[in-house]
Amino acid sequence: MSDLPILVNKSDGVVSALLRSLRAEMALGHKPDTLYVEHLVALASLRVASMDRAQPSTASHGCLGRRTLARVRDYIDAHMKSDISLSDLATIAGMAADTFARRFKATTGRAPYAYVIEERVRRAESLLRESELPISVIAFHCGFSSQSHFTSTFGRLRGMTPRVYRAHFSPES
Repeated sequence: MSDLPILVNKSDGVVSALLRSLRAEMALGHKPDTLYVEHLVALASLRVASMDRAQPSTASHGCLGRRTLARVRDYIDAHMKSDISLSDLATIAGMAADTFARRFKATTGRAPYAYVIEERVRRAESLLRESELPISVIAFHCGFSSQSHFTSTFGRLRGMTPRVYRAHFSPES
């Protein structure tokens, strides 16, 4: 970040939107995951760095290799309950965080944070269908900071609350 230009009276809509999103999540009482914050800082840094250039960089960074992606997916699966950071995933892949994030998105079509959230919701779907665990316990087992964060995220991604999902998709229904 020490290489970033000092810009006065410049703004960027993308950086503003990212910061508004973080503020809104925190205002709802959600503690953002380390991966989310690190990814946000990396994106904001890249945007600020490109503001000083005449044209944004169009360099292609390619995709992750099959084995590298498998190692990252295995790590995510094994550490789903814990706070997964972008730097942890980049270390598993053996590359810098910003390079990893670009290559991961090129490979999966999703940013690392979005991918982890989707995997957590998929695991939660399975637990909702196949167990009688309370929703708060499922939220914890899937790595969400709270039941309300889990419920709002699940609702946003699946269009229904976990309770409605369980009622609709459980074997007894």
